[in-house]
Amino acid sequence: MFLLRRSALGAKQIRLYSSQPDLKSKKVGIIGLGNVGNAVAKNLQKAGYNIAAVLDTDAARLKEFDCAKPENPRALTEQVDVVFTALPMPPHVKSVFEGDAGLLAGMTEGKIWIDHSTTDYEQTEGMNDLVKEKGGLMLEAPVTGGLEALKKGQMTVFMAGEKNLAEEMRPMLEEIYCNVLYTGKMGTALIPKVLSNMLTCVHNLAMGEVFMIAKRAGVDMRTTFDCIRASSGNSFVFETGGPMLMQGTYDPSFSIALQCKDNRLGYQIATKHKVPMEILGHAMQTYNRALYKYGEEAPCYIAPKMLEEALETDLRCDGFENWTYSIQNVDGSSVIRHHGIDIKRTKNPSEEE
Repeated sequence: MFLLRRSALGAKQIRLYSSQPDLKSKKVGIIGLGNVGNAVAKNLQKAGYNIAAVLDTDAARLKEFDCAKPENPRALTEQVDVVFTALPMPPHVKSVFEGDAGLLAGMTEGKIWIDHSTTDYEQTEGMNDLVKEKGGLMLEAPVTGGLEALKKGQMTVFMAGEKNLAEEMRPMLEEIYCNVLYTGKMGTALIPKVLSNMLTCVHNLAMGEVFMIAKRAGVDMRTTFDCIRASSGNSFVFETGGPMLMQGTYDPSFSIALQCKDNRLGYQIATKHKVPMEILGHAMQTYNRALYKYGEEAPCYIAPKMLEEALETDLRCDGFENWTYSIQNVDGSSVIRHHGIDIKRTKNPSEEE
C-alpha cells in the first residue's frame, strides 16, 4: 500500500510506500493468457493471490479460470488493483494500452501495471509517462529461462521502474520466480532481456556446428554432450538446447517469430547507440533465413536444422526422448538440473553430512 502527500503549495505529489504491503489482499488481473500469462496466473493462484479477472483474445483460454472475464482491457483494469500483461509483440502491447477501451483508460490513482511482455523499451518508457499522468504505477518486468521453468516458478524476472515500487512488489514476484533482479529506471529491464535472447542465437548456431563436427568425426552424441557440459564451452543454451536438438523438438515453447522479434529489438538498440553487430548480426540473419524457411510458428532453436538438411545428417540421439529440465538458482546463476535421462547426480553438501 502507499499514501499520497502534497506539499504545502499542493503542487507535487510524493508517494510513500509501506514496508510491508498486504499484497495478497489486492485484486489481480491478467491480460494475455498465452504460455507466459497462463503460467503466471496459475503460479499466482498457487501462491494464494487473488486472480480477480482475466482477458485474452482466445476465448478458449479463459475457461481455465473461475473469475471475471471483462470485455476489454479498460474494464479489467477498472476492476483490479494490479494488472499483469504478457503479450507477444510491441503492436499487441500498444493495442491493449491505447484507446477508449484500453488499459490506460482504466488507470486511476494507485493502480499498478506489471508488463511481462518483451517489447520496445522506448515504447515502454512513453507508456510509463502516460500511466504516471493518471496517478498509476508501472513496472517493466520481462522474464527469461524457458516455459517449463516458468511453470515451476524457476524463471528469472528483471524489474525496472521506481525503486520503491519494485521493492513493494518484490515479495509477490519472488513467490513465482526463483530470481528477481532490479535493473534500474524504466527501460533498463528490456535491454538485458533482449541482449540475452540474442546471445542464445549465437550459442545455438555454434552448438549445432559443434554437434555436427563431433558426429561426423565419429564421436557419440551423448559423449559429446557430457564432455562439453563439463567443460569451459558449456552454457545454458547448450544444456537445454542440446537435448532439444537431440530430441528433434528444437524448443517448441517459444516460436522463431518471437525470437526474430527480439533480435530486431536488439538491432534497434545497437543502431541507436552506434555499436556494430558483426557476430550478433550474422546470427540474426541466419535466424531470419530459418524463419522464412520453416515459418513463424517453428520452434526457436530450429536454425541448426538447416545444417542437418544441407549435410543430410540428423543430430538425433537415443536416450533423450523423455528429457526435461529444471533450474536451480545458485549464487544468482541459473544452473540446469536434468531429468528423464541417465545421469550421475551430484549430492548437495547437506546430503553428504
